[in-house]
Amino acid sequence: MKKNMKKINLFLILPLLLFFLAGCGNKNLTNSQNNTNNTPKTNAPLTMAELAKHNSATDCWQLINGQIYDLSSYTSSKNHPGGDTILQGCGQDATAMYKAIGKHNGKAQAMLPNYLLGTVQ
Repeated sequence: MKKNMKKINLFLILPLLLFFLAGCGNKNLTNSQNNTNNTPKTNAPLTMAELAKHNSATDCWQLINGQIYDLSSYTSSKNHPGGDTILQGCGQDATAMYKAIGKHNGKAQAMLPNYLLGTVQ
């Protein structure tokens, strides 16, 4: 009887455990960092002067194709495959640098909307 109870408990607990673990994977973005509805995350004016103020690894805004992105959480996480090269674009128009890297057509392109602040004024 005890063996049957152990088997029943295992069959009940194992699927719940797997379900829980599936939702806990290591993701690059957290919900607080993920801006999938593309609403601005700042009240600051999106001007070139404001962009220039955000020029460090922990406060990194970049202008890419006329759009300003707050990449601070990404640059702070040190997940960029190119290492610190991404920091060269902080606080400025990084369009040419971004386009020069062919790898930006895939995963990076898909990630950008999550960091969008809006169009430069």
